[in-house]
Amino acid sequence: MLAKREDMILDELRSIVGKDNATAAKHIRYAYSYDLSFVKPKLPDYVVMATTVEQVQGIMKLANREKIPVVPFTAGTNIGGLCIPERGGILLDLKRMNKILRLDTESHYAVIEPGVSHAKLATELYKHNLRWSWPVGPPSACSASCAISHGIGGLSGRYGLNSEEITSMEVVLPTGELVRAGSCAIQEDAWHSVLPLPQLDGLFKGWLGTTGVVTKLGLRVHPIPPVLKVFTVSTRNIEDMVSYVFNLGNYEICDDLTAVSWWLAQVPIPYPYTPKPDDTPEWFCFGTTFSWTEKEKEAREEIWQNVLKEEQNKGTSIEYAEYPEEALRARTQLPSQIVGSTKNYTKMAGGGISWPGTFTPVNKWAPVYNKWKDILIEHNLSPAVRVTNYRGVHYGMLRAMIPFNKKSSAETENARKAIVECLKVDLDAGGIPYKPPVDFAVEINKRAHPGYLSLLKQVKKLLDPNDIMNPGKLGI
Repeated sequence: MLAKREDMILDELRSIVGKDNATAAKHIRYAYSYDLSFVKPKLPDYVVMATTVEQVQGIMKLANREKIPVVPFTAGTNIGGLCIPERGGILLDLKRMNKILRLDTESHYAVIEPGVSHAKLATELYKHNLRWSWPVGPPSACSASCAISHGIGGLSGRYGLNSEEITSMEVVLPTGELVRAGSCAIQEDAWHSVLPLPQLDGLFKGWLGTTGVVTKLGLRVHPIPPVLKVFTVSTRNIEDMVSYVFNLGNYEICDDLTAVSWWLAQVPIPYPYTPKPDDTPEWFCFGTTFSWTEKEKEAREEIWQNVLKEEQNKGTSIEYAEYPEEALRARTQLPSQIVGSTKNYTKMAGGGISWPGTFTPVNKWAPVYNKWKDILIEHNLSPAVRVTNYRGVHYGMLRAMIPFNKKSSAETENARKAIVECLKVDLDAGGIPYKPPVDFAVEINKRAHPGYLSLLKQVKKLLDPNDIMNPGKLGI
């Protein structure tokens, strides 16, 4: 009877998307069962490729009726196991929904489908001298997924997270109902803002695909000023670097203000742990600024020089540093095909990489990093860490990129343990992990206020009564 039910489900899926767009073939299911992270592979039961909103609705209605899990998927470039099916079911591949539906060059927003890659969106935007906040990630990754998962990008220092750039959205609920949030909910053709309406888009941001399938997304885009200047410095320790980025960040002149440890500055990241040469600074920083005129650039440069003098007068180890040309292009000519390639991080290790990636206040970076460094070295892993300011100095990203040998179960487990240990340290300091694997969700929920967990469960139950949307990912 079970085989007959599976055949029936497959036949119905094919009737929705076409015979060639739904399969239960094991070799295809296997390709969707794993990623680069430490999360153990798990097979979906079906792989389905949708091309229209109506098809997504049909799939969700079927899945809800039959109580079959659904995992939404675009490019699969995350390194947190977010698209690995915890309970089998339907792997819903959305990459063929890849149209740029609108580009409003006057009001500065784009409306895209979920399968639009960074490369595709960038190509179209650059024709009009426009940009979005590209992450330092592969051009094949999808912009909508990055936005709804609170991703970061090259404009985070100025504008904040990618999710803060969302202007409206269309979503298929787990029940198959089509809903809209933002201005497009009131006027079908208006995609300019989520405010001043109740921010219902929050029901689908940061939920790891557990509350619905985003089928259209409005994103704010920005003009590209013509004059680029990148400020680069180094320090001998994290404390001196934190002092500098806090000081410079207060002036809010940088589109991006990021510092990396010596280990992350190496391409590839050393694996296993390699000691830093004694005569080399431990931290390197770049502050990317774009100006409309040379005078504006000179004003920004004056501010930076004053900050540099202030830090030197404090007696810190800060020094002006030359940034390698290739790395500089990778940080400014985005989407990046240089630093953004995960193979550059993993080829020394053996195909595995994951992270404790967190949102952590700037004043907590130094104590957390110093503990992370001890933990990672103890596990024979390099402390390849990045810190980035968001919206001036309000808060920021603290992240370690941890390559490991995925061919070895022992080395993979060693990396997982180290990453979870690091996560616990940051959680205790008030940091919050982003794009969290289930292992992280468990640790988050241990510390969560009971009212928060209760509300989370109520919202999830309301939107997804049969718990079919990427079930298990929230750790509740």
